[in-house]
Amino acid sequence: MEETLGFIGAGNMNSAILKGVLAQGAVRPEQVWISDRDGDKLAALAAQGVHTTTDNREVAAHVSMLVLGVKPQMMGDVLPELRDLTAGKCVVSIAAGISAPYLRRELPGAKVVRTMPNTPLMVGVGATAVARSEDVSPEEFQRVLDLFAAAGAVAVIDEGQMDDILNVNGSSPAWFFRMADVMVKRAVEVGIDAGTALRLTAKTMEGAARMLQESGKTPEELCRQVCSPGGTTLASLSAFEERDFDGLMREAMDRCAQRSRELGR
Repeated sequence: MEETLGFIGAGNMNSAILKGVLAQGAVRPEQVWISDRDGDKLAALAAQGVHTTTDNREVAAHVSMLVLGVKPQMMGDVLPELRDLTAGKCVVSIAAGISAPYLRRELPGAKVVRTMPNTPLMVGVGATAVARSEDVSPEEFQRVLDLFAAAGAVAVIDEGQMDDILNVNGSSPAWFFRMADVMVKRAVEVGIDAGTALRLTAKTMEGAARMLQESGKTPEELCRQVCSPGGTTLASLSAFEERDFDGLMREAMDRCAQRSRELGR
């Protein structure tokens, strides 16, 4: 049977995944169904040739693989209406804190795979963690990996690591955006054009990421490489030490994981 792909929710994540798989030719538009309550979002997607509807059940009834792209707080409302339509189907969750056992209880017979993507999927360079699942065959699991690989990098982890992987790739883009915001605002305060500051900041972050990926060096080694004795970089990093930057980051990561557990079911 030909693979058909469904999305519950037309938010940023699902839209990014859909954009990736269509761009890669992994599925044809007519093989895709997507539901959302927002008619404007659906109209934009319908223009791409996919099937759209406001009825979640209609999506679940038509597809062999279903991506749940709703917020964790909404799962309690959405899952009961899908309960009798997902047996034997691969159900992929992208929601923080929603465990695979909970999804299996709510969707009897569904083959559940839990994932944690991030917002850079929207520009084709996302990072998605996928939890190992005994529910699906190796071939089905590979199709899930391919789904997210169409819009970025993919890593396989254990289900028990999902709350903590948020610190690595889920919530963490916001931390980089926050740092960039401070850098740009400081530049503007001393008379540098905002557009110039943003462009240089973003390109520096991109270049640093490339170095992390391609240099073969650890983050600590790369940090030392930038520093000259008595230079400006060491002077700036002294503020990180005095203000306990490492402690701040660890506290942020702990709070992120704790919130995921609080949302969990």
